[in-house]
Amino acid sequence: MADRWLALQPPAAWTNQGLADAESALHRWTLYPAGTEGYEKAEVTAGGVDTAELSARTMETRKVPGLYFIGEVVDVTGHLGGFNFQWAWASGAAAGRALAGL
Repeated sequence: MADRWLALQPPAAWTNQGLADAESALHRWTLYPAGTEGYEKAEVTAGGVDTAELSARTMETRKVPGLYFIGEVVDVTGHLGGFNFQWAWASGAAAGRALAGL
C-alpha cells in the first residue's frame, strides 16, 4: 500500500516539511467501502491483533497511540449466530466513542 500511496500522493518535496505534509495527508485519508457481499458470504476468521495489546475501553493499541483495531482484525472469535457481528459493532462503537471524545 505504501508504494501505491507514494505513487499517487508523492511528497511535494523530500524535506522535513514535505514529509510532514505527506504524513498529515495520510492521517486525514478516509476509506469508504464500496459495499459488501452480504451476510450470505460473511465468515469468521481467527487470529489477529492480540487483545492484550489493546485498551479494552477504547480499542487503542498500547504501542502506537492513535491506532485502533476493531472487529475481526482483533483475535476474538465467537460462536456462529451473530456473536462475531456483535463484537464488530461493539468494538467499533468503543473506538468511535474514544475518537469522538465521549
